[in-house]
Amino acid sequence: MRPLTKLYARKIYRQKLIYIFFACFFTASFFYAFLISTPQMEEMLNIDIGVVGGKNFPEFMMRFYVGTVGILFNAFLLSLFICEEDRSRMLYQPLLHGETRSRMIRSKVCVAVGMSMIFVLLTAFINYLTAFMRWGYEIFQQDACIRTLMKYMLSGIYMSVITLGIVALCICTRSAWKTIFSVVIYLLIDQFIYSSNVALLQKIWVGYYLNLWTFTYEYQNIPLNRLLMGMSIMILYGIAFFKISLWRTQKMDF
Repeated sequence: MRPLTKLYARKIYRQKLIYIFFACFFTASFFYAFLISTPQMEEMLNIDIGVVGGKNFPEFMMRFYVGTVGILFNAFLLSLFICEEDRSRMLYQPLLHGETRSRMIRSKVCVAVGMSMIFVLLTAFINYLTAFMRWGYEIFQQDACIRTLMKYMLSGIYMSVITLGIVALCICTRSAWKTIFSVVIYLLIDQFIYSSNVALLQKIWVGYYLNLWTFTYEYQNIPLNRLLMGMSIMILYGIAFFKISLWRTQKMDF
């Protein structure tokens, strides 16, 4: 499976869209770090720079990538990557040298999940770099830095689970546009559930805990019970998405 994984990794990291996206994200983070510090922007955005700037800036900016932008970006990238191979008959067709559908989809999943983790780490690097350029060593204040890096790690796990879901959608719908539309619907439902008062629904919803960690507990430590519950739910969703991908791949006809 390792040669296949390397092959898919090289293929997906050749996508120019990745580098354009992160160049734009760096530019946006850089200018935003300086703009929110101006009195005019503080008044316009109704923010307190003492709260959202300095040591808190990397955590503040994390929401913009993980909550919406990163998921949509992954949806576009993976839809084009997987659905393109579906159209060329390379997604389900066994390869030479004894490769099977199962091994192929496992390789794609490994690359997609690894890509999600790398993208979150790259986002953390960009946010810390732009924050350092604006506030200097203040952003490395120990307690805040440990808390923020932990939240990035948890965000990476969440993004990996969502990536597994996007892969499953691509395989089930076999359409890039249907997959992207489904992801947009998911994001709308996610925000509705987080803002609702249906406790039972919130407890079993995969996106609820990421919203809880990044909004309710923003600039705070996450309680251990909330952390363990969220991790458990995410792992269950991840396993379910992976199993659906394997099952659907085996059932698909040429």
